[in-house]
Amino acid sequence: MAFGQDDVHHHNIFAGIGPGIPVGSANNYLSTAPMVRVGYGYRFNRYFQADAGFQMAFGAANNQNAVQTDLGPVQGGDHEFMIPLGGRIIIPQPFKRIELSAGGGAIYLHYSETAPSNYYYSVNCYSCTSRGGWGGYGLGTVEYFLDENHNFHVGTTFQFVSASTNGQAVGNVPAVKTTDHWANLSFEFGLSF
Repeated sequence: MAFGQDDVHHHNIFAGIGPGIPVGSANNYLSTAPMVRVGYGYRFNRYFQADAGFQMAFGAANNQNAVQTDLGPVQGGDHEFMIPLGGRIIIPQPFKRIELSAGGGAIYLHYSETAPSNYYYSVNCYSCTSRGGWGGYGLGTVEYFLDENHNFHVGTTFQFVSASTNGQAVGNVPAVKTTDHWANLSFEFGLSF
């Protein structure tokens, strides 16, 4: 049986958007938020790839804290950063334009309460409070190649994250050690060469 993944491109870059969805007890202080993802994978051979990425959710901690400026209080925001480092295996299957993969690794979470500055006023902090911690993730990806050379692809990734964070309060996230779970879904466009 000949498998569809006979051509191996070593460099794989992707960008994606989708919801970052807190699950479990994280629902008590985090809410579903828009998320962007970018990543790079180095394919060692047909079946194994090392991955690194950067993800950012916007407003999941529902920060309602105003920051005092020279012109008065200004509403701040919050960002939830995730930095996954891991790998994946490519699952052999007979379809030439479809690729399935599963993987996992370590992930660093960093939540930050932010306040904007502009020409009219300045704030004493851009990242006013923050917290972070390490954990792990697992993912599954389905990709469809748009060309026969396997250079361009679209796909979707489901990622489950479990990590502990500790530090200052960020929005609704309390200033105690928490174990946060995320179920992230992204729709992606990629380039392989």
